Amino acid sequence: MTITITKESKQFRNKVMQDPGVKKLMHCYQCGTCTADCPIAKRVEEFRPRNIARLAMYGEKERLMEGDLLYLCAGCYTCYEHCPQEVHVSEIISALRKISLNEGHLFPAFKILMETISELGYIYEIDEFENELREDEGLPPAPTPDVEEIETILRRTGFLGKVEESKR
Repeated sequence: MTITITKESKQFRNKVMQDPGVKKLMHCYQCGTCTADCPIAKRVEEFRPRNIARLAMYGEKERLMEGDLLYLCAGCYTCYEHCPQEVHVSEIISALRKISLNEGHLFPAFKILMETISELGYIYEIDEFENELREDEGLPPAPTPDVEEIETILRRTGFLGKVEESKR
């Protein structure tokens, strides 16, 4: 696959590099030590920290923002600790996640969680059964949350708006 560096790809790369932990992005020479001990790379063939760094270097925004690749990173900093050039791939991924979120690309699990929290006040419905279990453990029933307040918070932070935008 041929990658062409365009003005837009340079702008995207520069945007990524504005994040404080990403200043050494261009120092990556693809040695692979970041991938060697990555716990996610050992389990998911498509996830390679060095490939993410390379795509960020080339400004491949579309390839980075599609799917859930950015959200597979466990944030363990193994790649960070092993890199001989001190390229902080976990920080690169964090910066890419911020850009992705700001542009309305939400991880599908986040969409579901935010919708559920705004509707129920919890990440899953707490019914009589759960309250009976709580009672058996000597806990009081779960309080009924003020869903309007939660929705207000999610709207003011812009998170719920991004969920609604992503449905369109």
